[in-house]
Amino acid sequence: MGDRLIAGRYRLEERIGAGGMGVVWRATDKDLGRVVALKRSQAGDSGQIRREARIGAGLHHPNVVTVFDAVIDGDDRWLVMEYLASRSLAEILETDGPLPTGKVAKIGVQLGAALAAMHDKGMVHRDLKPGNVLVAEDGTAKLTDLGIAQWSEVTRTGGGLDGGTPGYVAPEMAEGQQAGAAADVFSLGATLFAAVEGTSVWGDANAGPFVQLRRAAAYNLEPMREAGPLAPVLTELLRRKAAGRPSAERAARLLAEFADVDALVRPRRSRVPKRAIAIGAGAAVLALVAGLIYVVKEPASMAAPPPAAPAGSVGDPRTADPCALLDPSVLKQFGTPELDTANGNFNACGILLRMSPDDGDIVDVRLELTFPKSPLLEKPVPGRLIVREVPGLPEEKCERVIPLPDGNQIWVHAKHIQDWHAHLCDYVDPVAVHAAAMLNREPIKRRPAPFPAGTLGTLDACVLGGSLMPGIVDGPAAPDPVFGNWECYWNHREMEVTIRFERAWAPFEDEGRRVALGSREAFVEVSSEWEACQAEIPHRTFTGDGRAMIETVEIYVSDKVKPPQEMCPAAERLAGEIAPRLPPL
Repeated sequence: MGDRLIAGRYRLEERIGAGGMGVVWRATDKDLGRVVALKRSQAGDSGQIRREARIGAGLHHPNVVTVFDAVIDGDDRWLVMEYLASRSLAEILETDGPLPTGKVAKIGVQLGAALAAMHDKGMVHRDLKPGNVLVAEDGTAKLTDLGIAQWSEVTRTGGGLDGGTPGYVAPEMAEGQQAGAAADVFSLGATLFAAVEGTSVWGDANAGPFVQLRRAAAYNLEPMREAGPLAPVLTELLRRKAAGRPSAERAARLLAEFADVDALVRPRRSRVPKRAIAIGAGAAVLALVAGLIYVVKEPASMAAPPPAAPAGSVGDPRTADPCALLDPSVLKQFGTPELDTANGNFNACGILLRMSPDDGDIVDVRLELTFPKSPLLEKPVPGRLIVREVPGLPEEKCERVIPLPDGNQIWVHAKHIQDWHAHLCDYVDPVAVHAAAMLNREPIKRRPAPFPAGTLGTLDACVLGGSLMPGIVDGPAAPDPVFGNWECYWNHREMEVTIRFERAWAPFEDEGRRVALGSREAFVEVSSEWEACQAEIPHRTFTGDGRAMIETVEIYVSDKVKPPQEMCPAAERLAGEIAPRLPPL
């Protein structure tokens, strides 16, 4: 079989798995020289492979197996996926028996992060079980098999048994209802229950699927005997009523208390301001270790006595200075770099790299202080911080993160303003490596001066909008802050509201429909990028780095069911209530 090529490109090496939905092979991509996993549907060129490819293409997360492509070879359609040297959780349990609670919690945090990313995009997995969880030797867990996943708004005929495995199915699915995000959370709990107890929550599979389904419909749970400290968390995940279960994000946070990992923060949609120069691009200068990690060794010339405060710590996020981690000279071999301190959100700083004298090619490399987007498998060690590659990105993007001991992280990313196809990481890596070397020596420095009176940098987005949400969101919605509270989210069911502060080059481009707000004005338009209605309030102009700049308040209102244009009345109303609360011009 080693000589067989699929689609003239992928050489099959070894059959590594099989199930009711398909057969999986380890293969070599001859074009790119990398190892991949190929999955062929048992039904040939079926809709299952096409559906899995479509769902996978819309989801990039470090705890979900990445889908690269779908190809046709003869009468068969093959799914090309990331290869992970691992065993399924089902294989581990069959070979090694039940796992310690700490290890189970560590797996659960990662799966919770994966589900949170899916649910944030309106997807449900519908078949989370030990057989669909891959676990590598280093403890990395990844969710796989999206073949019966679906977008949550899809209406299907038939009952809940269209998806799911009887031993891990939620009670509402056993009763014939459709699977939603809460059903995935139940299946997460059932999977972790099996990992720690050694049996399905609905009893021994040898009794047969119909026995398990009857127990699920009757909510006849197996008792917990080995769960120990995990028992209260599993009880929450396994509640009978879907409305009583925590979200996947909340589940990950609960599980993180029993695992040596950091809890996730719900993934955010990154956005480039319309008026700001596009975020720049970069390429690699260091040796890649295990495909994912760059080890940063500090030069002897940068050595310094141990600081009094822990190295790599952020401290007060409102006064931490991201610009202190940047040195434009690390990019001088590529062009003319200059520090850009006044663009973007207040947690960010950048380097503008002019590639040509006529400013025809400009790259903006941006460094941001953020929360992690996924759980960390290992606690970062002060003084030995590493730069990590963000996997699963398309070739035209480059991102690096530096996890910090205090639970925060540094995010370095870039994009060329002209979509110029450079080696994108050439500019990102020197910036990230320098930042890591600085962090290994000392904590992040404080801003040289406080934000001046009247600037949005002195405001808290969660406080600004918190008391207004009951009139906008139909139901309770707790604030969900982003680093420094210069951006905040509120969620309730399908609805989401975002308030964020932005800085960009002046003059303000008055796109959208103008709305008078007393002494102020706002501009309302549908944002296709965020699938939301956006209201933007110009606040004040100022001079930054010798340029005319402007601060704005951005408001986004979206709903997973309703079209964005229907959210514009709510966005406009919220803008009208926020405008009088802003500092006077």
